[in-house]
Amino acid sequence: MAGFAPTTLRTGRLTLRPIEAGDVDAYLTAVDDEVRRWMPWSEDFTREKAVRWCTEEAAGDLSRALNFAIVPGDAGRLEGGVGIGRADWETGVAETGYWLGPAARGRGYATEAVRAVARHAFGLGLTRVELLAAVGNVASQRVAERAGFTREDVLREARPLPGGKPADMVRFRLLKDEL
Repeated sequence: MAGFAPTTLRTGRLTLRPIEAGDVDAYLTAVDDEVRRWMPWSEDFTREKAVRWCTEEAAGDLSRALNFAIVPGDAGRLEGGVGIGRADWETGVAETGYWLGPAARGRGYATEAVRAVARHAFGLGLTRVELLAAVGNVASQRVAERAGFTREDVLREARPLPGGKPADMVRFRLLKDEL
């Protein structure tokens, strides 16, 4: 059975590494109101939830997902997260997602991180990486476009936003030969 292995990826400015127990405080600092606006997992985000994520849940099911801390070279600590998830090794399709705390926004880190995880996924044999962004999350849609993804369609009421209300999502895709 195909799958992922914990690994560290490096780009020109970032280290993408497995999330660790020592990331709890940085995680708590990075999750602000903008993250809470778009990421359902960030609702009622407590120290206990951060500890559980950093010590247990981020490792996840390596047959389907791999999560990374985004660590800019100038920061030296977690400033966000990026991952590959929902991997279907039979069809070659996976999904990427990301978030950044306020100190890391507007620097192109999300674009750089998304391209790196897509490249990693393609290197493992996946052939298509999808990215979903809420219709109202224009900044996230721009990240997808800058990373080379193509807008495909809008999935109606595809994912809940914080508060549980289903939201329409713009689906983007990147194919292996487009990177």
